[in-house]
Amino acid sequence: MTGYKIITSLAFSAAFLTAIASVPAARAQMGTSGAVAVTNGPQIDPGDRPDAWSAQQNVRDSKRYEAALHANGSFRANRINKECGPINDPQLHASCVASFGQ
Repeated sequence: MTGYKIITSLAFSAAFLTAIASVPAARAQMGTSGAVAVTNGPQIDPGDRPDAWSAQQNVRDSKRYEAALHANGSFRANRINKECGPINDPQLHASCVASFGQ
């Protein structure tokens, strides 16, 4: 799960830096009118703060996910489709589906 947080962080950072890089270009297109767009600034979720994450919370979240996979067939089918659907190799696809332990 930690790897997922790192990848998510990197993706968010890349998107943020791209947005910042486009601001000067947008200002150049505005011309000399001086119009400035005002926003509320970056929005974050409470889970985005590094101090909000804990190993115990990760274990609880994993247990809830596993329980939902086993108890809810439509949730399991949705996750299988989302995670295994793009896999074209028949053996890898079968292995992916089997990893859900139906």
